[in-house]
Amino acid sequence: MSCCYNELTLSNLKDNEEIYIRAQKDYNEYIKHNFSQTIHNNKDSKVEGSYTESITKYHKQEILGLKDVRVGAEYLTNVALSKDTIVGLSHTLNVGASNTLRVAKDSSESIGGDKEIEIGNNLSSSVGGDKAENVKGNSVEVVERDKDISINKKT
Repeated sequence: MSCCYNELTLSNLKDNEEIYIRAQKDYNEYIKHNFSQTIHNNKDSKVEGSYTESITKYHKQEILGLKDVRVGAEYLTNVALSKDTIVGLSHTLNVGASNTLRVAKDSSESIGGDKEIEIGNNLSSSVGGDKAENVKGNSVEVVERDKDISINKKT
């Protein structure tokens, strides 16, 4: 048998029914209207080169169980307008090295309950304009070493 061939096999052996298509080089499908596919068990797909998908209008995925995405190198998401994420219960972000958040304009955060911040080393903040802090309950500040306060009032 030669190394280079195309193959279409239809097997009707009981409990081994199979349709097998082999393309020696390229395999193309052209569909002028809708394409529908129903799989009543598993689907496995392996691409040993690049995978490109282009969608002109709308893309929707509904996953009723677990979704697990593993990327061996970089992961880039580029959204032209807005992005909303809704999480029903908890959300955790684990970063192995550094994390940077850049916001070109305003940023706000609304928390319905408590917020706790734990920093292993130093905290530095810089405010280009005014700073206001309103505490409706008690306020406690514990400094275990020195504390300096400088007021540089311009007259």
